[in-house]
Amino acid sequence: MAVGRGALSAAIIPPVPLEDPTWLTVSLLLVAGFMLLAKGADWLVTGASAVARRVGVSTLAIGLTVVAWGTSAPEVVVSSVAAWQGASAISLGNVLGSNIANIGLVMGTCAIVMPKVLESRLGRRDTVWLFGSLAGLWLVCADGALTRLDAGLLLILFAIYNGVLWITARRDGVPSAEFETSSTKSTVLTIVGMVGVAVGAWAMVEGAKAGAVKLDVNERIIGLTVVAVGTSLPELAAGLGSAFKGEAEISIGNVVGSNVFNVLAVLGIVGLVRPLTADSMEDEAGRAELAAAFEGALSTDLWIVLGFSVAAIALPAIGGARMGRVKGAVLLGAYSIYTWYLFQG
Repeated sequence: MAVGRGALSAAIIPPVPLEDPTWLTVSLLLVAGFMLLAKGADWLVTGASAVARRVGVSTLAIGLTVVAWGTSAPEVVVSSVAAWQGASAISLGNVLGSNIANIGLVMGTCAIVMPKVLESRLGRRDTVWLFGSLAGLWLVCADGALTRLDAGLLLILFAIYNGVLWITARRDGVPSAEFETSSTKSTVLTIVGMVGVAVGAWAMVEGAKAGAVKLDVNERIIGLTVVAVGTSLPELAAGLGSAFKGEAEISIGNVVGSNVFNVLAVLGIVGLVRPLTADSMEDEAGRAELAAAFEGALSTDLWIVLGFSVAAIALPAIGGARMGRVKGAVLLGAYSIYTWYLFQG
């Protein structure tokens, strides 16, 4: 007997009764999801970073790759689960909203703690990839769909990006002779972190969907805000941890690397899990939601991501190597206004 995708996803990931969810259910799912995502990603980053340092790569490269991969793991799972369940608006909104939160919330907060984060300009290579990934996203989604071919192209770009990073990282890096954790412990932390991220992602998707029902808020707005901030908490934790330790390069590399990862890898994986096309939707409501999600992403959300990305590149050039905290406050203020505007609309 054939089993539909909706039935299969319900069997794998038990859904919350969305017909009449209680606030207690919503709160427990969101709080548990936030905690598991943050802690799971923390373990994942700790374990993966320890392994990377044994190999010997630059601190910026660690931020752009290992830390970015670890802190972006929630976006991979949340967006993939949302796409599999047919919540295309949450899937797209999570990726774009996370990129906005990474710059406005994460980079802004980190700059307030450690002004140096916004006192040095980003290199040409990383600037090109930051904007190039957005251009690639616009090109593959301009027709209002994300096919498996589109997803494959994004993943090929991601592979090229990482190949370039690792070549330069191995060339510029120096192996560390001191290791804070053993090889076994690093592996265990990485695996446990992945499990924590997976379970936390399930809680986040279900809690966000239940909250959307209770508040009668569009799923796109929930994806751009609640889910996006939840999946950006690992970036915030890793960024602040790096800032407190004086590792400005890891902090800024984490943000830039995560944003490139979100666009190329997360949406690439989402497109392979379940193409975001009209044919993949099971009913007319799903097709209408998909069309609205792409329209909002292409007409508004993508341009806001571009605006925040320009700010991340331009602010360090304003005032030279000073006023880092002021610049951080500007980013944080802009993100606060953006979030307020979303809910007002």
